[in-house]
Amino acid sequence: MSPRHTGVRVAVAVVCAAASAVLCWVVLTVWRGQGREFPLLPWFGLVPLVLVCVLVLWAAWRVRRSVRTVLPAPPSPQLARGTLVAAQACAIGGSLLFGWYAANVVVHVPDLDVDSVRGSAVRAAVSALAAAAVSVSGFVAQSWCVLPPLDPDDDRDTDRDSDPHPDTGDLAYP
Repeated sequence: MSPRHTGVRVAVAVVCAAASAVLCWVVLTVWRGQGREFPLLPWFGLVPLVLVCVLVLWAAWRVRRSVRTVLPAPPSPQLARGTLVAAQACAIGGSLLFGWYAANVVVHVPDLDVDSVRGSAVRAAVSALAAAAVSVSGFVAQSWCVLPPLDPDDDRDTDRDSDPHPDTGDLAYP
């Protein structure tokens, strides 16, 4: 029996987030231990994260509509494949960014009584939530790029024996 294409798993994203958080915490602690200031986390950094969420979900919605209904101009297989890859990149990239921002929150916790540090911690926490949203949007978009099971009565599928996953919900255009 062949393995089924399931895409990026949530467990992989959780491991990436945890590894990123630990590694970034160590780096930030060493950085601060050398007398350097923490990197500035501007509010403007949220804009690209929100845009990525919206764009990936929009592109995946187009693929989902084309898979579930007959559209007059469905997206090309290349666009569908690119959407799937972007969704998977968002799932992993968002989890890695979440680790970075979470580490920033953790290193600021001991000095939260200082207004500037509290502001940095709040920006890092909001950015961590936005990064988590990027990861979640990647998983949602990936799930929207799943092909429905094939109809056994469909005569158009002549390559059924060559398909390693004939009647499973494979990812669209893997």
